[in-house]
Amino acid sequence: MLSSSRTYRRLLAGLILFWAIELLVLQQWTTLSDASIPMHDAIKDASRRFVLNLAGCTALVCLFGRWSLRATFVVGLVMTNLLVVYANYFGSPLSWPVLSSQWREGLAVSDHGMSLVDWRIVAISAIALAVKVAIANAVPSGTMSRHERRRVVAIAGGVYLAVAIGLAGFHKPLRRISLGTPEYVYGYVVAWAAEAISLDNGVLLEVALTKARGASNILSETERTLLLTNNVAIIQVESLDFDVIESEVDGEAVMPFLRGIQGQAMLYCVKPYHFTGSSEADFSMLTAAAPNGKVNPFQIQGFPYEQALPWLAQQQGYQAVAFHGNTGEFFHRRDAYEQMGFSDIYFTEELEPLKVSGHWDRDLLEFSADLMEASTAPTLHFVITITSHGPFDRLLESDRELFEQPTNVQQRYLNSMRYVDRVLENYIEQLPMDTTVVLYGDHESNVHGYCEDERHPDRVPWLILQKGRDLSTRQDSRESGLALSGELSQLDMACYFRNLLARTQIAASKELKRRIANKPFYGQSTTKL
Repeated sequence: MLSSSRTYRRLLAGLILFWAIELLVLQQWTTLSDASIPMHDAIKDASRRFVLNLAGCTALVCLFGRWSLRATFVVGLVMTNLLVVYANYFGSPLSWPVLSSQWREGLAVSDHGMSLVDWRIVAISAIALAVKVAIANAVPSGTMSRHERRRVVAIAGGVYLAVAIGLAGFHKPLRRISLGTPEYVYGYVVAWAAEAISLDNGVLLEVALTKARGASNILSETERTLLLTNNVAIIQVESLDFDVIESEVDGEAVMPFLRGIQGQAMLYCVKPYHFTGSSEADFSMLTAAAPNGKVNPFQIQGFPYEQALPWLAQQQGYQAVAFHGNTGEFFHRRDAYEQMGFSDIYFTEELEPLKVSGHWDRDLLEFSADLMEASTAPTLHFVITITSHGPFDRLLESDRELFEQPTNVQQRYLNSMRYVDRVLENYIEQLPMDTTVVLYGDHESNVHGYCEDERHPDRVPWLILQKGRDLSTRQDSRESGLALSGELSQLDMACYFRNLLARTQIAASKELKRRIANKPFYGQSTTKL
C-alpha cells in the first residue's frame, strides 16, 4: 500500500511538473516582447509564471476526472497551436481584447490560419499530449481519497488566486508593465482575466486617442510640393510585399506592370501597421493616426472621425467614395466609414445588388473605374482589394499565369501577385488621364522563400503616380536614400498624403458641414459650423 501511494505521488508530481514546464515554454516562446528585458527581470517573471503553472496544473489534475483531464489536454494542444500561429504572424501574443472581439474575423479567415500552422509545432505538441496521457494512464486510481483531492485542489487553487491577484492586482497591474506584455508577465490566463476586467471601451478609447495624437512631417519637409489632380484613386492592396515587385520566375517578372511604373512614380519602402489585423492599414490611412495596437481600431466606440480624410476631401472639393469587397461588419468598418464623410460606401451589401463581385479585384476595380469615368465632379476613390488574401488559393485556373498547378504557398502567392498586377494595369488604363494614383500594401504577406534575396522583410511598397506624368524626378527622398531605407512608417505616408490633399483646393464644397483641420487632432472636439 505504501509503495502504491509513493508511486501515485511520484507519477502525479511528474505529470504536474511536465505540464507546468510545457506551459512555461509556450509562454516564453509566444509572449516575449521585442523589448530588451534585463536578465534578472526575465528570471523573476519566469519564476512567477512557473509558480502559477504549478499551482494551476495541480488544481486541475486533482479536480478533473480521467476523461475530463484528457479533454483538457486536447484543448491545450489546440490552444498551443493557435497561440503559436498568432504570435508568429503578428509578432505579439494573442490578447483578450483581440480574442473576445475579433473571433468572428478569425473564423472568417480560418483557412488562412490553417495555412500558417507550423506542423513541426503540431508534432511536438502532439508528443507532449501523448506523454501527459501516458503518465495520467499510469497513475493508479483510487489511491487518494475524494477528501484529500478536494483539500489539494483548495490549497493549490488558493495559491494560484493569491499569486494572481497579488501580482496583477497590486504588485504589477497592467498600467505598470513597461517591458514585455501582460501575457509575458502573468501568463495567458491571468493576463486575459486582468485585461477583461481592466480594458473596457473607455480605457481602450483613451489609449487610442493618445496614439492618435502623434503626427509626422518627415516627408512633407523633404519632398517638393505636389498638387493632386481632379481624380484621385487610393488602392490598398492585400498582402503586397515590397520584394515581390522585383521578384522573377524563370527570368520573367512576377509583377511587370508595377515594376515598370516605378520609373515614373514616387516609390517608398514602408513599415506597415499589423498588430491585430489589416484594418489598421486603412484606419491609419484614413485618419492619419497610429492605431491603438491592442484591438481592431474601428470597434472602439466614441473615437472621433470628424477630421478624417474623406471630410478633408469634401472640404477640398472632392466626392469621396469607399469600396471594399467584404461586408461592412467585417472589422466593424461600416459605422466608422459612415462617420468619416464618405459620400458613398460600397461593401458587399451594396455591391451584390449591382452584380459586382467584390471578392474579385477585377470586378471591384472595374466598378470603381466606371464610376470615376462617369463622374462630372472631382472624385476620390478609396479601394481595398481582397482577392490576394492568404492562403492565396482563390484564383481560378484560368487566372494562374505563373504556375498552373501550384504546389506550395510560395507559388500560390506569386500567382496571386501576378493577378493583382494584371488587374491594376487594366484599372489604371481605364482611369482618366492625369488621375493621381496612390497604391500601397496593407501588410506583408508573411510568405518567405519566394525570392532568392529577401532584402526587405516586413516592408510594403507605397507608390504615388499621376497618369501621363513622370513624378520620379520630383522625389527628393529617393535620391537621399530615405524613401527606400525601410525607416518610413505607414503613419509617415498617411500624414504626407493628407498634407498633399490639404494643399490641393479643387473647389469649395457647398455641402460642407464641418471645419476640417489640415492635421487632425483627436484630443479635441471638432468645431461645428
